[in-house]
Amino acid sequence: MRLVQIVVMGFVMFALPGHSQEIGQLTTAGEQWDKRFDKRMYLYGMEPVEFLRSQIDNLPRGKALCLAAGEGRNAVFLAQQGYDVTAMDASPKGLEKASALAAQRGVTIKTEVGDLQEGYDMGVEKYDLITDFYYHDTKMLPDVMRALKPGGMFVLQNFSIQQLDTNRFGPKNPDYLVKPNELLEIFADHRIIYYEDTVVDLDEGMHQGPGAVVRMIVLKEAVE
Repeated sequence: MRLVQIVVMGFVMFALPGHSQEIGQLTTAGEQWDKRFDKRMYLYGMEPVEFLRSQIDNLPRGKALCLAAGEGRNAVFLAQQGYDVTAMDASPKGLEKASALAAQRGVTIKTEVGDLQEGYDMGVEKYDLITDFYYHDTKMLPDVMRALKPGGMFVLQNFSIQQLDTNRFGPKNPDYLVKPNELLEIFADHRIIYYEDTVVDLDEGMHQGPGAVVRMIVLKEAVE
């Protein structure tokens, strides 16, 4: 497997909203997102996050868990690549649309309703790949690494704290944004094979334009 060099880039950044952290606490996260997803359109589009697409040949095959999967664009893409995929989200409506997208693309995915903020049992050494896109919660990261098989990988792309430099869109609560080097410190005991703190041009459904993101791939392999 080809390893990817760590790249760190410093820019003034902009960002887009995270997933269940984007909207106000009116009801439960699932009910909030059911309301958002109860539209014919796919809010973030039907295509996967470009970082996932670009790195797919570097990732281990097998069982995959997509955290905060939303309407399923990344889960369906992984299923198209041959993964045995479980898509979890707080929104039953989002997962319903994920299953519909999978059927449209000629693949199948498993779906599980769960709320990461309330605690979600990922299991132990169960998955070869776990993904997390636009949902930042450091409390769940130990569970993520426990759920990976030895040699498994965790892939994420989340918004950085620099999104607060703009009112373009996105979470306003800094707790939902990645701080500088925060993830490098959290995963210091694991092998980080890709890290990038940058601005990218996003083309994801409703969200168009520059976004401040942290991209990371962590291998479950102890660092001596």
